[in-house]
Amino acid sequence: MNILLTSIGRRGYLVKYFKEALAGRGKVWGADNSRFAPAFAYCDGTVILPEVRNNGYTQALLDFCSDKKIDIVVPLIDPELEILAGLNDAFAAQNIMLLLSPKETIELSSDKYLTYQFAVRSGLASPFVCLAVDDAMAQIDAKAVTWPLLVKPRKGSASANITYCYDRLQLEAAVESVPLPFIQEYIEGPEFGYDLFGDRDFRPISVFCKKKLAMRAGETDKALTTADPVMLEFGRRLLASIKLFGPADVDVIRGPNGPRLLEINPRFGGGYPCSHLAGADFCQKILRMRNGEPLTPDIGSCPDGICMLKQDEIIRPTWLD
Repeated sequence: MNILLTSIGRRGYLVKYFKEALAGRGKVWGADNSRFAPAFAYCDGTVILPEVRNNGYTQALLDFCSDKKIDIVVPLIDPELEILAGLNDAFAAQNIMLLLSPKETIELSSDKYLTYQFAVRSGLASPFVCLAVDDAMAQIDAKAVTWPLLVKPRKGSASANITYCYDRLQLEAAVESVPLPFIQEYIEGPEFGYDLFGDRDFRPISVFCKKKLAMRAGETDKALTTADPVMLEFGRRLLASIKLFGPADVDVIRGPNGPRLLEINPRFGGGYPCSHLAGADFCQKILRMRNGEPLTPDIGSCPDGICMLKQDEIIRPTWLD
């Protein structure tokens, strides 16, 4: 079996996890638009593809998969999810399993205002969100929310371009300066992350939860799993409300009134290694789906207190020699 991890960048740990799952019964390929991708050091084979927003990206990916008889394609970055959304059938026509959730899931996940609307429809608690300064001020005047308010880009990632606003003047300036902005209630509390998994029929399979201890550039650097029933129940309800094929990385904040949904990323997230160490093994689940094997839900199996710590690794890129 041949697996291709696209936009692989620094995700050498995923290469290792898939190799462990394969146990010598296949190869793990890595794709990137840069030959300096550190994760190439662990791949059985590598390929340089156009940047994902390039008009020729999708065809180049399909051609490579056909040439190398790739069985599974695993996209790893948000822009690529939007580019490939709705193309599962094109890959399936070549007997390739594209690990990508339905287009509707990609759309609601890629726009944080749509994520908020999804939360409201699904009865999932979320910080208040609006698009207009007047709407935000009405909430302030009614004492429904308090300063500060956050201004973020609706399609932002890696915690970039977030502005904390403490009065109307700051709020108006931030809305003018942030691309495609939305305004969000600030909730004080610890941040948690979920690794969720759904099968081919979008059935809920796994809910793993961890408390984030440290972040770097929007990615979880240190984390500790939790078996808190309140957190696991929130994750279960979320997973039951969304059509998910494969993994999702979800961020929530736990405020005084419980967990509230922040964002959904229907792909492997940077904090996945914590759940993997706790027994999630999404890679094995993906292989089993490709082989047509049914998956048994393991919701409730997340253990308490498994710690993940990341560190930098120095690599000599011998593939460049």
